[in-house]
Amino acid sequence: MRRILLGLAAALALLIAVVIGRTLMVPVSKPLPPRETSAFDADTVANHLAEAVKFRTISWQAGAPAEDIAASQAALTAFRTWIETTYPNVAKSLSREIVGDYSLLYTWKGSDAALKPILLMSHMDVVPVVPGTEKNWTHDPFAGVIADGHIWGRGTLDTKQGIIGMLEAAEALIAKGFQPKRTILFAFGHDEEIGGTNGNAKIAALLAERKVELEFVDDEGGMIANGALPGVEGPVALVGVAEKGSLTLEFAAKSAGGHSSAPPAVAETAIGRLAHAIEKLGNNPPFESGLDETTRATVTGMAPATGFVRRMASANLWLLEPLVERAMRASPAGAAQLHTTIAPTIVTGGVKDNVMPPEAKARVNFRIHPRDTVDGVVEKVKRTLDDDQIDVAPVGGGRDPSPVSDMGGEQYAFIKRTLEAVRPGVIVVPTLVIAGTDSRYYFGLTKNVFRIIPAEIGEGDLQRIHGTDERLSVASARQVADYYYALMSTMDGQKAP
Repeated sequence: MRRILLGLAAALALLIAVVIGRTLMVPVSKPLPPRETSAFDADTVANHLAEAVKFRTISWQAGAPAEDIAASQAALTAFRTWIETTYPNVAKSLSREIVGDYSLLYTWKGSDAALKPILLMSHMDVVPVVPGTEKNWTHDPFAGVIADGHIWGRGTLDTKQGIIGMLEAAEALIAKGFQPKRTILFAFGHDEEIGGTNGNAKIAALLAERKVELEFVDDEGGMIANGALPGVEGPVALVGVAEKGSLTLEFAAKSAGGHSSAPPAVAETAIGRLAHAIEKLGNNPPFESGLDETTRATVTGMAPATGFVRRMASANLWLLEPLVERAMRASPAGAAQLHTTIAPTIVTGGVKDNVMPPEAKARVNFRIHPRDTVDGVVEKVKRTLDDDQIDVAPVGGGRDPSPVSDMGGEQYAFIKRTLEAVRPGVIVVPTLVIAGTDSRYYFGLTKNVFRIIPAEIGEGDLQRIHGTDERLSVASARQVADYYYALMSTMDGQKAP
């Protein structure tokens, strides 16, 4: 028995030594301040972004008042004119096409036609401000105020800062006589917030018709988090290498209806049956959950920016992966990285207090993990509910998750090097984007789709996206311009002017 105990103790000691040894092999990052040198005047970039915010380029859902839609269309036209006058070098040197009435496709022709173009993306449209919340904003969301070191307003984070950064970079490079070897395309969509079907979908179709093959695409989706992620000491650049799909299913439950004075059992009413179905699905999610290649790369990549305990777990996933998964499930954002999510969003049924409705409906939105598909979600939901009194039908189709772009390829490595050059001390990690972007329309033109506009955000800033008090620091706006300047001017062995 003593030998057994000694053997177990020796094995445990060896295990602990291996775990600690692997942890100590992970370098610990030392956060550095942003670099002070830049090709741009920060105030100029900030003022241009502030002016862009003033254009109320709001995307409204179908059924919105005609006057609201007309006002947004006028704002898009005015914004287009503002771009032409604010960036005269771009207007003179790049060709511009208007696609889908309002989206913009710029072409900066390269000197070597044999090289595949790159496509840089950002969108002009913004989401509306929730009526009644305007008073909660520190500054008017469309006034373009610069105060306390920030540009305030709708679109500063999502994503007019990308447009301004690209245009500032191109304007400055042209002024210095720079011409890229590789053709650079800019795609500025006007309807990303409502699906992009008239904007980037049409731009992608136009490029496909011209048989254009792209070297890579860089869109929104990731940012530089600096204190924005719990337990992670920034700066960490999150480069989206894949994004989730989306599907909305409508559940329709029927019953006999009748007077509320003599109701059947609650479970036999339309509303009761519907509530039971949603609860059953939530308590028994039919989707596999766990780390995949992308999330493992995210976890291990961020390890240098975490404390010892988290670093130990990240360095020893072979042993501690279940604990990492449990920790991620503790937050909605972390859990969303692991599996297809289930979100009931709309419930309807009943018209009067004393009338039992013969039908009740609910819409449930699913954000589909790359290991699942639209058809698979429908099949698994129906099997889980197993109720012939509940009709399940897709609403408006759906989209499968994107393919996962190559994290080990030259294109990703180039973006990584550019981020590291622009933001000293940054840790660059791949990630799964849990929302959707217009970049999905370009997978027929390239396998290399990445998602980052390197605006730097801090604690609480994630909630500002689509929320109240959206803002971007002046320093970060300049950093975005620096990124595009470096990216465009160092490709293919070229040296920045």
